Amino acid sequence: MLNKSIAYQLSVYISLAVIGVFIAFIGIFFFFNQTLIKDSVKNKAMSQSTEVSGSVQRYLVTTSEVAGNIADQVIFYGQQDHADLFIQSLVIKYPFINAIYVKIDSTVMDLSYSSYFTFREGDSTFIQRGRTNFSLCGNEQRYFKTLISNDKKGWSEPYMCERNNIVVAAFNTPITIKNNKGESVNVGQVICEMSVNELNKEVNNLKIGKGGFAFLLSKNGTYITHPVKDWILNKSIYELSDKVYRGNVATKTDSIIYNSESGTLIAYPELFNYEKALVYYTPIRQNGWTLVSVLPYKELFEPLYLPILQMLFFSVLGILVIYLTVTYIINRQIKPLSMVTKQLKRFSNLTGPYKDIPENEVIQVSESLNYMKSWYEKYLQTQSDEQKKKQQRQEDLNQASEIQQSFIKTIYPAFPNRTDIDLYATYQPSRGVSGDLFDYFFIDDDNLVLTMGDVSGKGVPAAFFMSVAQTIIKTNALEPKADLIVQKANKELCTSNHHQFFLTLVLGVLNVKTGILEYCNAAHTPGYILSTNGKIKELAQSHGLPLGLYPDKSYSSAQVQLVKGDTLVLYTDGVTEMLNENNVQYGNQRLIENLVSLSGQSPKDMVERLEKSFKMYIGHGYQTDDITMLIFKYKA
Repeated sequence: MLNKSIAYQLSVYISLAVIGVFIAFIGIFFFFNQTLIKDSVKNKAMSQSTEVSGSVQRYLVTTSEVAGNIADQVIFYGQQDHADLFIQSLVIKYPFINAIYVKIDSTVMDLSYSSYFTFREGDSTFIQRGRTNFSLCGNEQRYFKTLISNDKKGWSEPYMCERNNIVVAAFNTPITIKNNKGESVNVGQVICEMSVNELNKEVNNLKIGKGGFAFLLSKNGTYITHPVKDWILNKSIYELSDKVYRGNVATKTDSIIYNSESGTLIAYPELFNYEKALVYYTPIRQNGWTLVSVLPYKELFEPLYLPILQMLFFSVLGILVIYLTVTYIINRQIKPLSMVTKQLKRFSNLTGPYKDIPENEVIQVSESLNYMKSWYEKYLQTQSDEQKKKQQRQEDLNQASEIQQSFIKTIYPAFPNRTDIDLYATYQPSRGVSGDLFDYFFIDDDNLVLTMGDVSGKGVPAAFFMSVAQTIIKTNALEPKADLIVQKANKELCTSNHHQFFLTLVLGVLNVKTGILEYCNAAHTPGYILSTNGKIKELAQSHGLPLGLYPDKSYSSAQVQLVKGDTLVLYTDGVTEMLNENNVQYGNQRLIENLVSLSGQSPKDMVERLEKSFKMYIGHGYQTDDITMLIFKYKA
């Protein structure tokens, strides 16, 4: 060191002094932040467990809600002879539901079947229905009997389903109706089996930090879920060894299971090779289970590592700045060009291939500028290509919109040579293309077909499905039978529906001479009939499921008599579900009030007044759904 130059010695001594100061500062910072470490440990454990707890509660709440929904609606669907489809669709929709058992007392009338049992086998679902109880496996019979005897909502203990060898837990909901005295009486029960195996996958797939895991305990401390599958239902937390928890295992376990409070403790899990870990436990309020999250203790200190690393980074940066400053002061003979060339070369080395730095500064600048020019030209070319792709996508969308607009009728009056009818429609897509449809056409001289529908989904695929559906409906409108037209259209849509779209539809066939309107509503929003005296009637009957789901589904219809001056109003849910600036829906009641106030006006005037009402209601908000409305006036 003594043989080195003064400039070199000063640079080294000053740098060592700065390093010492920064190290001392970091040590003081770490010493005075012990409280931060402790709080960080607990907060990290709680935050990591929140996601898992939310996922578990979502399974439990969804299962109980499914049971409740079935209990509320199964009698209605049973009277329509659709209960089996209704129950089976829920099992298909929720993969974590293993089976659903429904039993209705014989006192409930108009039911073809009083017992339903839907269960999952592999990737398939099966349903049994009848008037007697279905034979269940031994575990199910025992646990179902306990649930039914309580005659109220509740969860069973987890058990092994012998039918498909998976762990399940059952939720019971009584089926109630009002008797002649207006009192609620139980007339059956709905029992949903939730697959704990699916819950175990969900819990195991959730990331608890980098190396942690979570599991569930039953009311008696048995493992319900666990990364080690052999422990599930076969091992209890009371069996922990002294190596895992260094204390009174029974006393602490009682506190975790029965106190219904969250907390933390230190343990040395077998899965961590008996290394120290933080255990955070919290009760699941819905059914008395306990969620336990385990995290490696060393991982919980990571929130403190970041500030220390930041301080180290800025310390090194500060040392480097000081070193460079001292070097510059000492070596004043270094030319400014040297600093410029170093910076340029550093930039080119970071963004391009590394090359040996030449001694000539002019060559360094030349090479750096050539590289920057080449990089900038590539950047401009990339931007140009991206702009062309964006323009092409926009042109494709505009063409799709133009194609769809060609299907929409916009010329009014619709039937200028007829004085017995008058109609007008509005069509306002929320995007360039829409999934709404409406149409009107005569089958013959006396029968007029009116349609209004809404395709599931958004964008170009839904718009093309709408166009196909509109063409299919018109092709199948060969005779004045609303239910027959809908049934044929549904069957043809199912054969060409490769993207699982479905269409809600209301289709009416009006005999303009008699005024009889036969209509079929396939799960669409109900229409209204407004009379000349301001009274309004809702066409509330529903005659089947949306089109495009089940090809062999049958549909019914209903008839209503129109008199001179009656006005028929059809619309999509974009009208009643539009939101204002405060995210409040327009609603059916506001629509009814506005329709009544427009009684006696022509369809065109009514539509134009309603359009103004919609714009005023939305205000500075934006349209979130397609708005379509058709108003027809019978003048015969």
